[in-house]
Amino acid sequence: MTAAAVCKYVLYALMSLFLILMRTTFFARFRPFGSSPDILIVAVAVIAFFEGKRAGAIYGVAIGFIADALGGVGVILLPLAYMLVGYICGVVATEYYRRSVLLFLIFDLAASIVRMFVSLLYMLLVWHTVDLSVVIPGVLLPEFYATLAISPVPALLLLPIYLLFRKKKKELD
Repeated sequence: MTAAAVCKYVLYALMSLFLILMRTTFFARFRPFGSSPDILIVAVAVIAFFEGKRAGAIYGVAIGFIADALGGVGVILLPLAYMLVGYICGVVATEYYRRSVLLFLIFDLAASIVRMFVSLLYMLLVWHTVDLSVVIPGVLLPEFYATLAISPVPALLLLPIYLLFRKKKKELD
């Protein structure tokens, strides 16, 4: 691994630490739509979008375990869900479609939907009874909307790192 690659991943790690701090401090008090957004799942989609399936899956597992340690939804659910989001977003971004803002918005929407279903699965596993008529409008939809509303934050924080270290076409030839 080159020094530039090590530097890039250190910067990604530092920015991830900042996102984790935002999640545990700022978004614990500022709750758009009455719910705390999951900016970490969006960060996983962003890393996969920029770096590909392998980096997205590894980053997803790592950040999922950290999110669980900080009071996530379950010991296995977040790392597994984040890994799948990272891997699938990486595959689609690098092998099927050209990276674009529209593709990122689709990834963002998909990651928010995945997060909503992970929360629902956790509720179904932990709570004895779940009233969907209360849970969907009271918990799941506010979390979905909050995650969508705040999703540009991780993208804009991680984008400069990607742009700084990306290989230009001339360098690849």
